[in-house]
Amino acid sequence: MDTGNPRLYGGTARAALFTLLLMASSPLWALSVFINELHYDNIGADRDEGIEVAGPAGMDLTGWQLLLYNGGNGKHYAFPLTLTGRIPDQGRGAGTLALRTAGIQNGPADGVALVDAQGVLLQFLSYEGVFTAVDGPAAGLASTDIGVQEDGATPLGWSLQLQGEGSRYQDFHWVAAARSFGGVNRGQVLGQGAVIPTPLPGGWLLMLSAVSALLGFSRLRTREMPERGCPLPGPV
Repeated sequence: MDTGNPRLYGGTARAALFTLLLMASSPLWALSVFINELHYDNIGADRDEGIEVAGPAGMDLTGWQLLLYNGGNGKHYAFPLTLTGRIPDQGRGAGTLALRTAGIQNGPADGVALVDAQGVLLQFLSYEGVFTAVDGPAAGLASTDIGVQEDGATPLGWSLQLQGEGSRYQDFHWVAAARSFGGVNRGQVLGQGAVIPTPLPGGWLLMLSAVSALLGFSRLRTREMPERGCPLPGPV
């Protein structure tokens, strides 16, 4: 690349800085989509198995996937569960989408991975133990045990789900409770009302830093000739 052309180089730098500014102030960067509820085992034959995700209302999850992992061999099994559509607003600017599916393994140490439409792994959770994936988007990574589990004595109509208040996964904790697939969980306050969406903390600081860098770069380039290596005469 010819960095001696101040218009080309300066324009590229300005475009990059402008992109950073948009990222700093973008509301979606402050929010996350995460696994919110899970059911895989109960008394008698397994019924109403499924997985639910939660996130900011209006976010399009078309092409996102949930991959089921077998902790015994570290491989994902069955076909990926594909999400589609936008997250509904179920209050406070956030909501949930649920997928029902049969055949989720009952453990020990099985798991599920959440992957976005670009194939980026966002979450890798397990139940009844920890294991390391050997294939798929979670290959080489250890799972995070959610700390609660189901078994053959779990009542019908129950699930494992998040409770607490907030808009990020770390704001909540896992419990066993009556299932609520397709809606906000009992004991959960999801979202932050009128302040959702909100910019990332420090977004304004990043914006000011980028503007300062842009101004400094512009002053530097005005002191150079169009041809590389030929400074303008005058005091430095």
